[in-house]
Amino acid sequence: MNFIEIVNAFTFYGIDVILLAIATAVCTQIVKKLLFKKAQKKMLTFLPFIFGIIFYAVYAAVSKLSLLYVFENYVSVIEHGISVGAVATLFYVLYEQFVREKSSLSATERVISTLIEGYVPTDSLQEAAKAVAEAIARDVTGNGAKRAEEIIAGYSGEEGSEREICLLSKLIIETLANLTTKQ
Repeated sequence: MNFIEIVNAFTFYGIDVILLAIATAVCTQIVKKLLFKKAQKKMLTFLPFIFGIIFYAVYAAVSKLSLLYVFENYVSVIEHGISVGAVATLFYVLYEQFVREKSSLSATERVISTLIEGYVPTDSLQEAAKAVAEAIARDVTGNGAKRAEEIIAGYSGEEGSEREICLLSKLIIETLANLTTKQ
């Protein structure tokens, strides 16, 4: 697809698609943060398209002053809604690539972050991974798993049982030990 085709697509669909896409991108991110913190990212792929169809259907009903219009022209509404979702996804990708700060985690912290992902809320995942990595690095007593367990328990709240967190901290120690011996 060349530049002219892209411009033609926006011209065909109009500024309404772009404005609805902005609203869709914002709502998608809010819903991801509030309701789907622990959902698999693959499951969230279709969320902008679902919101896009819903938002465009509402927009079409309001702009035509007829709910019947949405049902009579459902193919057009779905097509425009998918366009809204596609543009919202494009906006999100552009944001991720050019605006959002990149993760400043080290390789060890990324491994820890991956392991604790289901137990620690997303908004404090990097902070918890850094704290666990720092505690393990500073440990001279050989009791890094216990300290990691305390840190993860502090961040997790009610997410995991005491036994799960204990096993997770031991898994972190074993994983890091295997990483350092193989390098």
